[in-house]
Amino acid sequence: MTFTAQQSRVDALVRLLGLVVLGFGIAMLYFTYSNAGVNGIAPEIITINYSLGILLSVVGLFATFAKFK
Repeated sequence: MTFTAQQSRVDALVRLLGLVVLGFGIAMLYFTYSNAGVNGIAPEIITINYSLGILLSVVGLFATFAKFK
């Protein structure tokens, strides 16, 4: 399987965007975890932030390690 130069650039761009999305997901999980004990944040919001962080992390991992053809 041989890639053209344009396909290689698109592959690299998708992987880079996957890493960015993965970074945002991990950052969201970290900041939600570190601020979970702060008074004034509703528990429902914390659950939604955890869910979104996990979702972003999974999508970022898939985009980063996807095999393209």
